[in-house]
Amino acid sequence: MLRVGVIGTGDVARKSYLPNLHDPDAGIILQAVCDRVQERAAAAARDFGAQAVYTDAATMLEREELDVVFVLTPLLTHAPIVRQVLQAGKHCYSEKPLTLSRREADELAEMAERNKVLLLCAPIYPLLPPVQFLRDLVARGALGKVALARAHSSHGGPDRGTFHTDAGNYFRAETAGPYAPLYDMGVYALTLLTFVLGSVRRVVAMAGTAIPTRRIEKVLEAGFVPYTLQVTTRDNGFVLLDFGDGCFACVDASFCMRYNRTPTYEFYGSHGALTADLWRNEIWLVSEVDGFQHPDGWHRVEVPPEKIPAERQREGERRPTMGQRVAEHVRQCLATGMLSPIHVRFARHIVEVMEKALLALETGQVQEVESRLPTG
Repeated sequence: MLRVGVIGTGDVARKSYLPNLHDPDAGIILQAVCDRVQERAAAAARDFGAQAVYTDAATMLEREELDVVFVLTPLLTHAPIVRQVLQAGKHCYSEKPLTLSRREADELAEMAERNKVLLLCAPIYPLLPPVQFLRDLVARGALGKVALARAHSSHGGPDRGTFHTDAGNYFRAETAGPYAPLYDMGVYALTLLTFVLGSVRRVVAMAGTAIPTRRIEKVLEAGFVPYTLQVTTRDNGFVLLDFGDGCFACVDASFCMRYNRTPTYEFYGSHGALTADLWRNEIWLVSEVDGFQHPDGWHRVEVPPEKIPAERQREGERRPTMGQRVAEHVRQCLATGMLSPIHVRFARHIVEVMEKALLALETGQVQEVESRLPTG
């Protein structure tokens, strides 16, 4: 059995990780949940089958026999809690961003190695079959040499959705950082682009506050009163990436893209092009390369269906939830000793790219990225 503890039971936990996570038949036990708000933790335990409830992470880590701990707290709070988990000798999975500085990411990586525990980090794009298939197409030369990529990593803002907790925190610099959409959304594009294209060499960025006030209304937590707030973080911007050898990418990271009809990702090469819409699980390709050509030119490429383990093949359950994927991946890493593609050694590169993007915003200058992704 893999015994899982969860720290943070707000929106991210309830929507993406806790559903179907507790599954003894699949060998996964939701042993304990922790949240500083007692009612929130108790509700999560009741709704998702946790065995124990805590309001203090240190107490949970001391009392519970846990194999892995998921850190699912708000944006800027992950690093100190991850440090606690690693010090307790537990394997750890952190929501994004792990931290806002490469120095701290390196410290956490060293602590995990010293304590002989795993440290894995969101986003989990490299674990998703459509993303792996996309990467394989590019690696097999379907586009020739890739020269340009574009990624839309934006939406209209958390104020437009329904949340269990106060979505206004995404618009405050003190709770979401100086460029919140980069840490909340842009990190997805950075993860996928580096998974496909490799390490970023240089970065430059432009960002600002386009919509200075937001109305927060759709919050489910008891006693919430709608309100209007002044936005103190940058809510709109672009990041430009240099992968070397003449390959560049553009990423929008914005809370101002309320409507959009373009593909999520676009890749353009010397002998072909590819677009991908991961929300619809669609990949379209045009190629001049033998083995990838099609008489109609642009054509939809069939993504191989995901193989669902027998214990997961239940009525209405077509593919694993995020929590299930992470738990099963942790178990696989522990059993095989494999280097996970969401290991902190990869995540620290993404952290540095975001850190240097912010420095580029402040200085108006292109920034060199020193770290490189692991190879082999």
